Amino acid sequence: MKKNDVIVIGSGISGLLSALALSREGKKVVILEKESYIGGVCRSYDVNGYRVDTGPHIITRLENGPLKELMDRYFKIVPEFIPSGKYYVKIGSEIKPFPWSINAWLTFGLLPMTDRLLLMRALFNILYLKNAGKDFSSITLSQILPNKVSITTRRFLDWLCYFMVGTSIENAPISRFVDNKTHHPRTVPYVGKLYDLFIKEGATDQGYPKGGLQSIVSSIVESFPKDRVEIKTNVAVKRIECGERVEGVVTTDDSYDCDTVVYSGFSSDLPHLIDSLPVAYTKNLTSIKRVNSLTIWLGLTKKIFNNYGSEMWVDSDPYAWVIPTSNYDPTLAPKGNQLVGFAFTLPGEYDASTIKKKAFQTIVDNIPDIETHIDMIHYQELIPEKASWGINCGFGDVKTPIKNLYCVGTDTTKRSAGVNRSAYSVLEFLDIMKSDGNL
Repeated sequence: MKKNDVIVIGSGISGLLSALALSREGKKVVILEKESYIGGVCRSYDVNGYRVDTGPHIITRLENGPLKELMDRYFKIVPEFIPSGKYYVKIGSEIKPFPWSINAWLTFGLLPMTDRLLLMRALFNILYLKNAGKDFSSITLSQILPNKVSITTRRFLDWLCYFMVGTSIENAPISRFVDNKTHHPRTVPYVGKLYDLFIKEGATDQGYPKGGLQSIVSSIVESFPKDRVEIKTNVAVKRIECGERVEGVVTTDDSYDCDTVVYSGFSSDLPHLIDSLPVAYTKNLTSIKRVNSLTIWLGLTKKIFNNYGSEMWVDSDPYAWVIPTSNYDPTLAPKGNQLVGFAFTLPGEYDASTIKKKAFQTIVDNIPDIETHIDMIHYQELIPEKASWGINCGFGDVKTPIKNLYCVGTDTTKRSAGVNRSAYSVLEFLDIMKSDGNL
């Protein structure tokens, strides 16, 4: 049987980026995907004349972030990104731009002035704790907030935590809001999103991919070197063969010998694929909590959302993030119509039918006349992040106890979110491959 250089399990964005990087570095790669399509939760497809994404996305750090670094290194075809515009906060019937600067924060009338001053004091407390060498991974955002802040302000911050971390303000560590400028550990850290919130103008290097998320997937595939990447769909992996090191992969119908395995599925599923993992490692993986979301896509016969950007619905139940994607790219909807994605955070346990009705009612409550303009409605239940970044949750790692078995994806590195978290994991994986002498 022919021995492969690398088997990549899963063709989500992490698996595809890994396959691209390895193939461009000279490896021959086989991708095994259990579904009939590639891209995972980073793709687009057609619904009644509209082009919907797997959940609304905005790609951040396009000037110097991890995806940009991978694109510069490995992409032959680079997607076109359209500036994402402003983030608007909606509380009650009022909508205002997200307050990225000090001046904007001090005049951000959706929150009480007293709360805004208290939050600025909290920021300085964070800076003090950082300079004192405090471990932010065990301190939640709620712990550094004054008790006197209003319910509205707590909901505003809770919204940020759910969409940036996948958990509530009571479980979101400050470390999520502290980041480095690059993936390299020697880089001097800076206080990330909380710093941005008060000090600098934000959202200036963020964009939406023209043509939808599928354009990113297509660019990756079109950048594969000729005859170096083979994609096999409808192939379910049953077992990863390991001795002292990884030896191969067994599927429903075949087996593959290989030098290296890159696993981009759920890290919490690894114990079902490998029999001999250490107990402590297995216990951590099984404590990972996935992030659940619901997206409702509406095709509208009238352009209801006129602001160029997205909206944060702080008052909605459940919380919602709204992106009119056809405002960025009109070809995603029939001429004259508008395509809007409404992403909702979901609790750990929920009834699908009930939550869909509740989420749709939230849309109607916020936009009362929207029902008369609905041309298309499409529901998606998704897992946008494979691991919640909470202090009481397990988290995976790129390096595993098995030699030459690596993991990539949003449950393997605590950096950023979404596509960028995937990209960070791939950069870390490439660094580790090199340090192991495998690249």
